[in-house]
Amino acid sequence: MLYSYTEDEYIFNTTWEHSQVRESSRFDAALQTKWQKAADEGALRYRLNILSSTVLPGRFAFLAQLNPDRALNRRAPDNIKSLSQPFDHEKFNFTKVKDVEILFQVKKEGAPENIDDDQVKDFIIINVSPLEFGHSLLVPALKSCLPQVLTVHSLELGIEVLLLSASPAFRVGFNSLCGFATVNHLHLHLYYLQHSMLLERIDVNHLSGPCYELINYPAQGFVFQLSPGCNPAALARAVYKLTSYLQNENIAHNVYMTRGKLFNFQHVKSDVLDTVRVYVWARRHSAGVKNREAYDPALCELFGHLVIKIESGYQSLSEQQVADTLASVCQEPFLLIRESVRHLFAEH
Repeated sequence: MLYSYTEDEYIFNTTWEHSQVRESSRFDAALQTKWQKAADEGALRYRLNILSSTVLPGRFAFLAQLNPDRALNRRAPDNIKSLSQPFDHEKFNFTKVKDVEILFQVKKEGAPENIDDDQVKDFIIINVSPLEFGHSLLVPALKSCLPQVLTVHSLELGIEVLLLSASPAFRVGFNSLCGFATVNHLHLHLYYLQHSMLLERIDVNHLSGPCYELINYPAQGFVFQLSPGCNPAALARAVYKLTSYLQNENIAHNVYMTRGKLFNFQHVKSDVLDTVRVYVWARRHSAGVKNREAYDPALCELFGHLVIKIESGYQSLSEQQVADTLASVCQEPFLLIRESVRHLFAEH
């Protein structure tokens, strides 16, 4: 199946009222219908079953979900040793997935003529170990077999796909190598998270150019937004400037894209989520992260969505424990590069 779209389908404003209506855009209908059909046909390693869900008491409103199946039944991860690890055709990659796992190809109308080349076709495939409803993988240029390193195209595609959804629950994320990526084949995560999250509206501080920084949050990181009149390509280039710097400096990183409020929205009384926020965290390499029994601090967890592996960890979890873990992952890398990032965007 080919899903062809135009810029006219981008939805720039949404509210949480839209989250109550499944299939609220043409893209939502296509993704959800195809995802459910593939799930019903046995594509998943387990039937999605979140045993319990709670918002931890405290000012950060971390969302914890008990999902032991994802830890117990997911595919064994690759042995990732380096951010520059080359693609290995012998190991598992997305050219080896079953046909039932491929949901559809996505293509923007008016794209360059060579977009019909099989090597550059972009696909959405189901994540066989889901953490939430609709959990899929966006695989840019699937047959080109690119390693798990962000490109301008993959960032722009992720932003565009986010804008095709009418639901604020729809999210897009990326784990770098050494940042809990488990497959060394370029991909972004897509899923619906039916909870309003703090980072949709948290205050940020201007750092330099289009780059802002998270304040008053334990996972310190950098933030970009889709400014009024801005297009996805411009936002993608700004984010890529940072992620390519992190890649070149051998710094692991996670990226999370979500609907949100425009920065400095405090004086606007409205429930409308009127921008796309893109969070980028420089982080400690995953091999060096401690206290991982309950959860792995990857893209979802840094955003405040905790996928918990074991019931004992779920029952004993506290906001302070989570905040301490996120700070241990992000604080030192953030402080080490903050000035360099400020200079990086000083002449943007």
